[in-house]
Amino acid sequence: MTATLLDILNAGWGTMLLRGAGMTIFISLCGIVLGMLIGIGGAVLKSGRSRLLRLVVSLYTLLVRSVPELLIIYLLFFGTVQTAADLADWLDWDDLMSGVFPMLVGILAIGLISGSYSVEVFRGAFKAIAPGQLEAARAIGMSRRQCLIRITLPQLFWYALPGANNVWQNALKDTALISLVGLVELMRAAVLGAAATRAPLTLYLLAGILYFLIGACSQGLFVWAERHFGRGMRGAGS
Repeated sequence: MTATLLDILNAGWGTMLLRGAGMTIFISLCGIVLGMLIGIGGAVLKSGRSRLLRLVVSLYTLLVRSVPELLIIYLLFFGTVQTAADLADWLDWDDLMSGVFPMLVGILAIGLISGSYSVEVFRGAFKAIAPGQLEAARAIGMSRRQCLIRITLPQLFWYALPGANNVWQNALKDTALISLVGLVELMRAAVLGAAATRAPLTLYLLAGILYFLIGACSQGLFVWAERHFGRGMRGAGS
């Protein structure tokens, strides 16, 4: 006999789904921050003069984009699980393998995946900044640091917002794959709840609703940020 929605909520699975949603958001945020750092660094190197560094960044983006996200997660997990297990035994830290290690694998995987796409996002944003603005700033005596803080960075993040929004939405969905290495995020919580209550359709629908709400709220924040921080920016490159 399958459980009703009220039975599922009374059994605490609603709270479990919300906790899983919180973990999904946390993994996505940490991963996207790492990915943005990789993206900015990669964009700088790919726009630089060193052919070797440009080749390294190009190989990284090509490799990560060509390999399925799940395979990247498995490679990271099984490539480091023995080392993590030995470290857990040495530190006598039981929670390392049950929670911390899968979480770190998830953050690193999302960071590497989102970083491969962020490289081109930020490279395009760098190119969108009119060179004449930097030339004019240097002509009036601004230092490189002042140019970076007052001219480059504000425009860089504004130009990168639309592309970063797409990368973020993909990162949110990619977190569902982390459930396969034992992390209890939203998808894993739904799987556990479906097995316990024998009501998979209800649990997966609830998970889908939470994913939709997270994505919709994120979309709204990006739209607001683009409008708010874009005041006075439109036409700046002309």
